[in-house]
Amino acid sequence: MPEVKDCKKHKWIPLLGADGDKMVPTFLFTCVNCGDLKVGTQTIKISRFRLDMGELPINNVAGIKLMNEPGTNETASGLIIIATVALNAEGIGAPLYMQANGQMSTANAATNASSPCVALAIDTGTGSKRVLLHGVLRVDNWNWTTGPGTAGLIYLSTTTGTLTQTTPSATDQVVQPVGWALSDDCIYFMPSMMYLTHV
Repeated sequence: MPEVKDCKKHKWIPLLGADGDKMVPTFLFTCVNCGDLKVGTQTIKISRFRLDMGELPINNVAGIKLMNEPGTNETASGLIIIATVALNAEGIGAPLYMQANGQMSTANAATNASSPCVALAIDTGTGSKRVLLHGVLRVDNWNWTTGPGTAGLIYLSTTTGTLTQTTPSATDQVVQPVGWALSDDCIYFMPSMMYLTHV
């Protein structure tokens, strides 16, 4: 079916599902005019050109529109847990590694004794704190460079409790990509558990 840019007159019919031996209508509907799908009252556009639901279009693999980037300084969204933080003088955005006792402490790439980074601090101070395991964090004081290839990559830094876009390169230093820059003040945090140690 060719893509219909704007169906002015949807004609919804329910799709059927099995309930024992009977076929019953479901809450999933399709438009017989354009092929759009609807779940309850929410329309989902699916075609060979696009997939979207409301204001969340995915036009192709390179065109995912981020709708809920944190909008204020030092806010996060994603997989967030409560963990015991033993040391964090740098505050929100500090990379953390897991100590042998199960507590988290500020990481650095100077040696593999204080890495890999597994989380970012999203609370200040120590004790029982929120940490980001995977997701998006905005800190207004950051000044990242965005771009293709390695330009937007962010690494664990050799300076304790900080991140960098400069690849560590000295002997015994750890090269661990932890995410990439979505904007000058926003990181998509997805730490790699595969990292290199210079020899």
